[in-house]
Formats: sequence, structure tokens, C-alpha cells
Amino acid sequence: MGFELPAALGVQVGKPGAPVWVVAGDGGFQMTLQELITISEEKLPVKIALINNGYLGMVRQWQEMYFENHLKAVPVPGPDFIKLADAYGVGSVRVTEQEDILPALRKAQAHDGPFLIEFVVDSTTNVYPMVPPGGSLADTIEDPALATTKGI
Repeated sequence: MGFELPAALGVQVGKPGAPVWVVAGDGGFQMTLQELITISEEKLPVKIALINNGYLGMVRQWQEMYFENHLKAVPVPGPDFIKLADAYGVGSVRVTEQEDILPALRKAQAHDGPFLIEFVVDSTTNVYPMVPPGGSLADTIEDPALATTKGI
């Protein structure tokens, strides 16, 4: 969480001709969003798929599944990510409907330079695969039906 964009910058610099995509949640993205200035100034064509559910989603999911739905400090109000991208000179589009996904991806791919797609999603949707709290990658849960409320 919060490592996606800086890592993508390194990959893009190391592989300048390769397409580089970042997939980040809105909470993690806010930890390093200042790197938008770096990709803009350096004209790095990094593409960002921002999944905006208004929460620290992984933490919310853990609290919901393993801590009796006791939610604490997980809502994350964020900025208007489209205005933020514009302020840094980064192309952007917001997607709220499923039928707009493919056109947005095509627009980002065709854009000469950095581009951010903000995918606004339901805040209650859980994400899989996931690693339970205290677990290792060997404990990865791929199917929600296999998740337990006891944890590791």
C-alpha cells in the first residue's frame, strides 16, 4: 500500500519503451500521490488505474472479516483525483459505469504521456486474492467462500 506509483516510476525509467501500468487503491495512492509531479516533469508515460472506494479497502476488509465488522479509521476521504491529475498536467478520466471501462483504457493507452483513470467502485466490495492478517503468502485466500472469520 503506497508503493505502487514509486515502483512504477522505477520500472518506467528502467524500461523506457515498455508500457507501465499502476493499479492502486485510493488510500494507498494518497500516500505517494506527490509523485504525479515526477511523472509529469519527466514525461514518463505511466498509466494509473486508481480504484476509488473511499476506504483503506484492505484494512476495511480485514476488520469486516476478522474483527467482527468493527470498523475503525478506514474511511478515507480523498481529493477530486481528476482535478489533482489536471493540476499536475496528467491526463485523466473518471469511470463510474461498466460500459465506460474499455473506452477509458483505450484513451489512456493512446495518450502520449502519463494518464490516470479513476474507477469509482462500491465501497463494500471485497477484493480477492487476499492475505489474512498475520498470514503469509502461503495463506492467500482466493475464494471468499474459503475465508474464515477466525483469521490465522
